[in-house]
Amino acid sequence: MKPRNLPRTTPSTVLLRLALALALALAGLLLAAPAGGAAEVRGEDSVRVAEGEVVDDDLYVAAGEVVVDGTVRGDLVVAAGQVRINGTVEGDLLAAAQTVVIEGTVGDDARIAGQVLSLGERARVTGDLVAAGYSLQTRPGTVVGGDVLLGAYQALLAGGIDGDVTAGAGGLALAGEIGGDVEAEVGSRDEMRAAWAPATEFPVPQVEPGLTLTDGARLAGDLSYRSGTEASIAPGAEVAGRISYEQVAVDEAEPAGPTGPLALLLDGLRRFVTLLLAGLLTLWLIPRAVTGAASVLRARPLLSLGWGALAIAGTAVAVLVVLFTAILLGIALGLLTLGGLAAAVVAGGVVLDVVLVLGLVLAIALLAPVVAGLTGGGLLLRDPAPAGFGRRVLALALGLLVYVLLRSVPYLGPVVALLVALLGVGALVVWAWDAARRARAHRGGRGAGPMRGPQAGAGPAYPQTTGPAYPQVGGPESRAGSAPRPQPEPGPLPEGPPGASSSRAGSTTARPPWATGGPGPEPGPDARPDARR
Repeated sequence: MKPRNLPRTTPSTVLLRLALALALALAGLLLAAPAGGAAEVRGEDSVRVAEGEVVDDDLYVAAGEVVVDGTVRGDLVVAAGQVRINGTVEGDLLAAAQTVVIEGTVGDDARIAGQVLSLGERARVTGDLVAAGYSLQTRPGTVVGGDVLLGAYQALLAGGIDGDVTAGAGGLALAGEIGGDVEAEVGSRDEMRAAWAPATEFPVPQVEPGLTLTDGARLAGDLSYRSGTEASIAPGAEVAGRISYEQVAVDEAEPAGPTGPLALLLDGLRRFVTLLLAGLLTLWLIPRAVTGAASVLRARPLLSLGWGALAIAGTAVAVLVVLFTAILLGIALGLLTLGGLAAAVVAGGVVLDVVLVLGLVLAIALLAPVVAGLTGGGLLLRDPAPAGFGRRVLALALGLLVYVLLRSVPYLGPVVALLVALLGVGALVVWAWDAARRARAHRGGRGAGPMRGPQAGAGPAYPQTTGPAYPQVGGPESRAGSAPRPQPEPGPLPEGPPGASSSRAGSTTARPPWATGGPGPEPGPDARPDARR
């Protein structure tokens, strides 16, 4: 059979997919409401279910070490450094730890994740086994009643499996009885390298890269695998079904990318064009924010540097706090049989985390270089605050060019990138804080402005010291170019009839004629005595 050349899919890809599936399954069970609201939660440095002890409910445990020698009538959900199951778990087992060892019985499915995963000679898993980690081992005598789905750097399956096996691993060794089919994607001896892993107290077997079938392997179904090299099948191994091999190879005709100075030049050109486009877009959409941050950076660089470090560190801490808070609230609501609300809380926390991370990435990768480039370009042009759009674009392009050139210098580039990120993010934070403070001050002082005229019912009818001598309602207060006339001491005026002042509302005279001391109009023969008003 001629092998087919297929696109390379590394075992690490399969491992990540299976780990994600395991994490989703774990989150689903954590958010699920326990039957009847019954559950027991324990959290200590060391949690032990003693031999003979019976836990009638589901058991949720978070501890450094968890040992189950007794019986758990429901599900067991555990997160710890070390987990050992010597007794019985009648429901599902969901465990995440550095070391997970099963020597007892699991009445339903077992979903485990960790560095070292081991099923001993007396281990019994009635349902399916889902495993993700560095190393998985099932010893002779292990019985898995369902299927096995695994993603690991290496796996040694020496026990009995009644169902199918789906595996993605760098090295996979089959040394036991498998009642169904085997479908695997494994690494090759040429591409696999030794992987580092922290030391553990539990021994870890050595598995060769690729697929290996020992003399003890007994497969009742088909064997289908993909790898860069063919499997090593011992003469005593038995495969009842068909063997299918698909070779994974890299297409050598695929053109390689440029290297050397040309690659450096193209990388710098891509970075410059990307930042310039981002800068033009921000100058068009949010010019006040960009120019304001540039002014802050130019005037207060040390303050910007400090606030940039605080903002980046604070955002990272906020992401972790939001994530852990959402998970804890989800678990608590799940225990209270509020599964729908728990799912909404966890989803909201995830969305908020995504927004925080995306905002921080955009600020560091795009906005910070744009602010720093506009500031530096303005200083180089000896125009620290360019007023026109064209001058700003010129300063931005010049500053980004200098930034890209410095980023291309070995050893110096990462330092420049870090400083620009801190300075740019800090300047944006300081500008945003100042803008918010000014907005609050403006809103607070909006109703306390100066009076535009005398208050109704207060003060004299004609202002004596400030303002116009005789303010008019419907016309200008004074005639332009008129010279002031000498004013004698005003005497008491006779009281006029109602409505007299309103009849003069449209007058263009700056003051009443009698206020100047001159004679008023002569009254007619039938006029009343007060007609001079």
